[in-house]
Amino acid sequence: MRFGLMIMARGPGGNGPGLSAMARAAEAGGLDLLAFNDHVIVPGDITSKYPYSNDGAWPGAAVGECLEMLTAASFLAAATETIGLLTSVMVVPHRPAVLAAKMLATVDVLSGGRLIVGAGAGWMREELEALGVPPFADRGRVTDEYIQAFKTLWTEDAPAMAGEFVSFDNVVFEPKPVQKPHPPIWIGGESGPAIRRAAHIGDGWYPSNHNPANLLDSPSRYAQGAVQLDMAAEKAGRDPGQIHRAYLAFRPINMKVPEGGQRHALTGSPEAIRDDIGQFAELGVETMVFFVAGAELNEILDGIAKLTGDILPKSS
Repeated sequence: MRFGLMIMARGPGGNGPGLSAMARAAEAGGLDLLAFNDHVIVPGDITSKYPYSNDGAWPGAAVGECLEMLTAASFLAAATETIGLLTSVMVVPHRPAVLAAKMLATVDVLSGGRLIVGAGAGWMREELEALGVPPFADRGRVTDEYIQAFKTLWTEDAPAMAGEFVSFDNVVFEPKPVQKPHPPIWIGGESGPAIRRAAHIGDGWYPSNHNPANLLDSPSRYAQGAVQLDMAAEKAGRDPGQIHRAYLAFRPINMKVPEGGQRHALTGSPEAIRDDIGQFAELGVETMVFFVAGAELNEILDGIAKLTGDILPKSS
C-alpha cells in the first residue's frame, strides 16, 4: 500500500515557507503522495452544505483564504524531488477545460511525471457562480466533458472536440504530459454519481471516509461502496480490477477519542490504526491518504513525524 498526506493551502499552508516545510517533511518521512485541496475564491455568504461535516458547515469559511491549487502544485513540484502530487480534489468546473488541461500538463512536465489528478464535480454553488463558469446544475455533465477534453488534448496529435461545453480545433497542444497515456485521473466522491463516474471514466476511485450522507468510515462500509463500484464498472464493460482504489482518511490521526466514547477507524493508538490499515488493504485499498490537524505549523510537522515515524507500517 502507498501512503499520502493531505495538506490545506490555507492557514499554516497558506504561504511558501509553510507549504514547503510540510511537503519536505512528508517526503523526508517516506510518504508516497502529497495531496492538497482546491478553492479559488471564498464567498462571503455560503448556504451550500459542505458534504464532509455533520452540520454541513465548511471549516474553510471561517478562515476565508486559499491558494490556487494548480499554481501551488507547481510550487510543490519545485520544493520536492520524488513525492507524488495529488489534487485532492480538483473541482473540474472551476477552470476552462483547455486552460486546465494545459496547467495540469505543465505540472506533470515540471514535476517529471509525478501528478495524479484527483477530480470531482464540486459542492459549493456560490463559488461556481462567482467564477462565472457553467451553471451549478450542469456540473456533472461539465465534469465528464472536461475530463474527455483533457484526455483528447493530452493524447492526440491533432486534438479536436465539439461538445456541449468544450469546443476546439486546429490547435497544437505541446508538450504532452510526461506520463503515458496521461496522468492518472482518480474520481473523488462517495455518492452514486461519483461512483458511476469513476466506473466509466476514472483510472481510480478516491472516496473520503467522512461524508455523512454516504459514510465509508469503516472497512465494512467501504466494502459496500466497493461493491457498488465493481457493479458499475462491469455494467460499463470495464474490469473493476483495473480501477485503482484510493481512500482519504479525513479525520485527523491526532483526533482524541472521547472518554468512554467510540473510536473511529484510522484514529487512536498506532497499533489500532495499523490494524485498520490492514483491514482496508484486504478490501483492495491500494493508496491511503491521511490528514494531520494543527493550527500552527509546528503542530502539523509534529503530526507528520508521528504519522511517518510511529504509525505507518515500517514495510511501507
